[in-house]
Amino acid sequence: MAIKTILVPLSGLPGRGQWMDAVIRLSREWDAHLETLHVAMDPRDSVAYVGEGMTSAMIGDVMAVAERESDERRQEAQKVFEDACQRNGVTISDQPDSGPRTAHFTIVTGREEDVVASRGRLADLIFARRPEGGGEEVTFSVTLEAALLDTGRPVLILPPSDPVEFGSSIAIYWNGSPEAGKAINYAMPFLEKADRVSVIEVDAENHSGPGTEDVTNYLAWHGVRAEGRDLERKGSDSESLLAATSAAGADMLVMGAYTRSRLRRLVFGGVTRDVLTRSAVPVLMAH
Repeated sequence: MAIKTILVPLSGLPGRGQWMDAVIRLSREWDAHLETLHVAMDPRDSVAYVGEGMTSAMIGDVMAVAERESDERRQEAQKVFEDACQRNGVTISDQPDSGPRTAHFTIVTGREEDVVASRGRLADLIFARRPEGGGEEVTFSVTLEAALLDTGRPVLILPPSDPVEFGSSIAIYWNGSPEAGKAINYAMPFLEKADRVSVIEVDAENHSGPGTEDVTNYLAWHGVRAEGRDLERKGSDSESLLAATSAAGADMLVMGAYTRSRLRRLVFGGVTRDVLTRSAVPVLMAH
């Protein structure tokens, strides 16, 4: 599939450094339009987080503070966006006839997870950047789950550290699930340009359906040369996968997201969550 529209939520998660450059480099490589999204909180929603018995003057003060903080976060995110566009020679426009390599800073008021879920359905790829910690992790987790579960689109999650170049050596986590197959399909623009591709399966004898050899044959039809690696579990699936990804020298990981039911994830945990919190390389996921 061609990647022509990319969505990047930037609502209070601009971070530091040059990570936006990595996103813009990819958008330029594909002549894709980059929509950078800032979701501003409605000041009236801030009242729901305060106690009862407040006077109208107190409520007004709370709303004013919330509006001021929201505007500060918007200004910070917009500066990250504009600086990155200037460094990389990208045209700021939201019109399809403005030519290739365009970007736009979009401001929407609402709940971030709802806005990302709705706007993400018309994006070919959604980018997210994992925060380094603190209170932003909860907001990030909710937004990311909405992007993965409610858009039907692939999400590429960058680690907290600023990535340099990635995509030259790609590891694919294969477990035979529909989500893993969908992730491979969405990742094809990356896989076709990679110098090396490894297909990793943990405890293959416990999985039914196609194995790593079938996956490498499928990729060969698309002109992608890949090698299969069937691994024994050492620790959890996620520990085995991350260790194998590192051993393969991969700078990017492709995998299906939330392949277990919600109940099984709550009881047994999940590979998706573990990889998201521990991966040192960018991860492309699809559900």
